[in-house]
Amino acid sequence: MAKKKQISERVLVKKSAARSEFSQPKKRRLFTVFLVMDAKEIRESLADVLRKQQIDVRDYMTPMEFYLDYRKPVPGVLITEINLRGMSGIELFAKLTAEKNDLLVAFLAGHADAPTAIKGLKAGAIDFLVKPVSEDSLTGLVARAYAMYYDVDWDFAGEDLDDIETSIDRITPREQEVLDLIVEGFSSRAIGEQLGVATKTVEAHRASINEKMRADDLPHLMRMVMAYKEEHQG
Repeated sequence: MAKKKQISERVLVKKSAARSEFSQPKKRRLFTVFLVMDAKEIRESLADVLRKQQIDVRDYMTPMEFYLDYRKPVPGVLITEINLRGMSGIELFAKLTAEKNDLLVAFLAGHADAPTAIKGLKAGAIDFLVKPVSEDSLTGLVARAYAMYYDVDWDFAGEDLDDIETSIDRITPREQEVLDLIVEGFSSRAIGEQLGVATKTVEAHRASINEKMRADDLPHLMRMVMAYKEEHQG
């Protein structure tokens, strides 16, 4: 397996890159998506979306079903819900990490689970999606995982670090306080308690931050901020 890309590289895209090998199934290398969701209809629907893109998918109802089946490491990404029967997605991630398993891991989170997903991201998960999941966001996550695994360029929309820095420079000091707490995994209500303001005020700040950052959603915002922080800490 190629060395995993650093966080900053997860969000970047070379503007002049030709079509990526991921977008061309005949040139795509071995890569499997392991999808763990307890809702059968939704799970099968998402699996069908990926199979139509000629992506190999194995789907499971519970983390234990996946764990018992995953005997031999293969190139791929595990996409698991956070709240599941028996073992949670976070517990499964921790178990794989403790076993030094190199399988990439991403989460599917409800809005209430987003703070937990952020903490998972900071613990080493590569990405997360907030439900309901669109076809584009699901395929985009898999494309990013493929690019990280094989250390290749990809051709979906992204931002370079100069664009991210320009966007962050537009954020007010108060919005920066809110953003810092978002990155720490706090909910809007918890942020309001921390800053002594109403939840509605926090939501207004979050909307302004998303607009200035041109963030499609919370996972997109997190990828940009973490890329920026890693670049500047380096």
